[in-house]
Amino acid sequence: MEPARVLLDTDVIVNWLVRETESVTGKELWKAPYAIIKLAESGDVSARISLTTLMELRFLFRRKKSYSHNKIEEDLATLTSVVDVLIPDEISLVKANLLQEKHPLDPFDAIHLSLCIGMESAILISRDKDFIKVARHHVAAMNPEEFIMSA
Repeated sequence: MEPARVLLDTDVIVNWLVRETESVTGKELWKAPYAIIKLAESGDVSARISLTTLMELRFLFRRKKSYSHNKIEEDLATLTSVVDVLIPDEISLVKANLLQEKHPLDPFDAIHLSLCIGMESAILISRDKDFIKVARHHVAAMNPEEFIMSA
Protein backbone atom coordinates (compact mmCIF):
# COMPACT_ATOMS: atom_id res chain seq x y z
CA MET A 1 0.00 0.00 0.00
CA GLU A 2 1.30 3.42 -0.96
CA PRO A 3 1.90 5.88 1.90
CA ALA A 4 -0.49 8.80 2.36
CA ARG A 5 0.68 11.98 0.65
CA VAL A 6 0.49 15.13 2.71
CA LEU A 7 1.37 18.75 2.11
CA LEU A 8 2.26 20.47 5.37
CA ASP A 9 1.35 24.12 5.84
CA THR A 10 3.90 26.44 7.40
CA ASP A 11 2.03 26.72 10.72
CA VAL A 12 2.29 22.96 11.26
CA ILE A 13 6.06 23.04 10.75
CA VAL A 14 6.38 25.99 13.14
CA ASN A 15 4.40 24.07 15.79
CA TRP A 16 6.85 21.19 15.53
CA LEU A 17 10.12 23.12 15.30
CA VAL A 18 9.44 25.49 18.21
CA ARG A 19 7.53 22.91 20.30
CA GLU A 20 4.64 25.33 20.43
CA THR A 21 1.95 25.17 23.09
CA GLU A 22 -1.33 27.02 23.11
CA SER A 23 -1.02 29.86 25.61
CA VAL A 24 -4.58 29.68 26.99
CA THR A 25 -5.13 25.91 27.24
CA GLY A 26 -1.55 24.65 27.42
CA LYS A 27 -2.32 22.21 24.58
CA GLU A 28 0.93 20.94 23.10
CA LEU A 29 0.45 21.93 19.46
CA TRP A 30 3.75 20.34 18.44
CA LYS A 31 2.86 16.72 19.31
CA ALA A 32 0.70 15.87 16.27
CA PRO A 33 3.09 17.54 13.79
CA TYR A 34 5.95 15.63 15.46
CA ALA A 35 3.99 12.39 14.99
CA ILE A 36 3.51 13.24 11.30
CA ILE A 37 7.24 13.86 10.91
CA LYS A 38 7.94 10.50 12.57
CA LEU A 39 5.54 8.83 10.11
CA ALA A 40 7.43 10.53 7.28
CA GLU A 41 10.78 9.34 8.67
CA SER A 42 9.51 5.77 8.76
CA GLY A 43 8.11 5.98 5.22
CA ASP A 44 4.51 5.53 6.33
CA VAL A 45 3.66 9.04 5.07
CA SER A 46 5.04 10.92 2.08
CA ALA A 47 5.34 14.47 3.44
CA ARG A 48 5.94 17.54 1.33
CA ILE A 49 6.26 21.27 1.76
CA SER A 50 6.54 24.13 -0.68
CA LEU A 51 9.73 26.07 -1.29
CA THR A 52 7.69 29.09 -0.16
CA THR A 53 7.29 27.34 3.22
CA LEU A 54 11.07 27.21 3.61
CA MET A 55 11.23 30.90 2.79
CA GLU A 56 8.42 31.73 5.24
CA LEU A 57 10.13 29.72 7.98
CA ARG A 58 13.46 31.43 7.46
CA PHE A 59 11.77 34.86 7.57
CA LEU A 60 9.68 34.00 10.64
CA PHE A 61 12.58 32.58 12.61
CA ARG A 62 14.79 35.57 11.82
CA ARG A 63 12.23 38.26 12.58
CA LYS A 64 9.81 36.89 15.13
CA LYS A 65 11.77 34.20 16.93
CA SER A 66 15.24 35.80 16.76
CA TYR A 67 16.92 32.51 15.90
CA SER A 68 20.56 32.53 14.90
CA HIS A 69 21.45 31.88 11.28
CA ASN A 70 23.04 28.54 12.23
CA LYS A 71 19.97 27.41 14.22
CA ILE A 72 17.64 28.30 11.34
CA GLU A 73 19.70 26.44 8.75
CA GLU A 74 20.14 23.46 11.08
CA ASP A 75 16.36 23.21 11.63
CA LEU A 76 15.65 23.60 7.91
CA ALA A 77 18.23 20.91 7.08
CA THR A 78 16.53 18.57 9.57
CA LEU A 79 13.17 19.34 7.99
CA THR A 80 14.32 18.84 4.40
CA SER A 81 15.99 15.54 5.30
CA VAL A 82 12.50 14.20 6.09
CA VAL A 83 10.14 16.01 3.69
CA ASP A 84 10.31 16.66 -0.03
CA VAL A 85 10.33 20.29 -1.14
CA LEU A 86 8.04 21.17 -4.04
CA ILE A 87 9.10 24.05 -6.24
CA PRO A 88 6.11 25.90 -7.69
CA ASP A 89 6.30 26.05 -11.46
CA GLU A 90 4.58 28.43 -13.85
CA ILE A 91 1.42 26.30 -14.03
CA SER A 92 1.19 26.10 -10.22
CA LEU A 93 1.53 29.85 -9.93
CA VAL A 94 -1.15 30.48 -12.55
CA LYS A 95 -3.46 28.04 -10.70
CA ALA A 96 -2.63 29.80 -7.44
CA ASN A 97 -3.59 33.12 -8.97
CA LEU A 98 -6.94 31.69 -10.10
CA LEU A 99 -7.56 30.19 -6.66
CA GLN A 100 -6.83 33.53 -5.04
CA GLU A 101 -9.21 35.20 -7.49
CA LYS A 102 -12.02 32.85 -6.35
CA HIS A 103 -11.20 32.54 -2.65
CA PRO A 104 -9.90 34.84 0.11
CA LEU A 105 -6.42 33.29 0.23
CA ASP A 106 -3.11 34.92 0.96
CA PRO A 107 -0.48 34.32 -1.75
CA PHE A 108 1.33 31.56 0.17
CA ASP A 109 -1.88 29.64 0.89
CA ALA A 110 -2.93 29.95 -2.74
CA ILE A 111 0.41 28.45 -3.81
CA HIS A 112 0.18 25.66 -1.21
CA LEU A 113 -3.34 24.76 -2.32
CA SER A 114 -2.34 24.83 -5.97
CA LEU A 115 0.54 22.44 -5.26
CA CYS A 116 -1.70 20.17 -3.21
CA ILE A 117 -4.28 20.03 -6.02
CA GLY A 118 -1.45 18.99 -8.35
CA MET A 119 -0.47 16.10 -6.08
CA GLU A 120 -2.44 12.91 -6.63
CA SER A 121 -4.72 12.08 -3.66
CA ALA A 122 -2.91 14.49 -1.33
CA ILE A 123 -4.09 15.78 2.03
CA LEU A 124 -3.44 19.37 3.06
CA ILE A 125 -2.54 19.66 6.74
CA SER A 126 -2.89 23.07 8.37
CA ARG A 127 -4.03 24.72 11.58
CA ASP A 128 -5.66 27.61 9.72
CA LYS A 129 -9.39 26.87 9.94
CA ASP A 130 -10.29 29.34 7.19
CA PHE A 131 -7.68 27.85 4.87
CA ILE A 132 -8.91 24.31 5.59
CA LYS A 133 -12.49 25.38 4.84
CA VAL A 134 -11.48 26.77 1.42
CA ALA A 135 -9.12 23.88 0.67
CA ARG A 136 -11.86 21.30 1.28
CA HIS A 137 -13.59 22.54 -1.87
CA HIS A 138 -10.61 21.15 -3.80
CA VAL A 139 -8.71 18.53 -1.74
CA ALA A 140 -8.85 16.61 1.51
CA ALA A 141 -7.77 18.99 4.28
CA MET A 142 -7.48 18.64 8.03
CA ASN A 143 -5.56 19.74 11.08
CA PRO A 144 -2.64 17.65 12.37
CA GLU A 145 -4.64 15.95 15.14
CA GLU A 146 -7.38 14.89 12.70
CA PHE A 147 -4.75 13.43 10.40
CA ILE A 148 -3.06 11.47 13.20
CA MET A 149 -6.41 10.11 14.36
CA SER A 150 -7.19 8.96 10.79
CA ALA A 151 -3.73 7.52 10.06
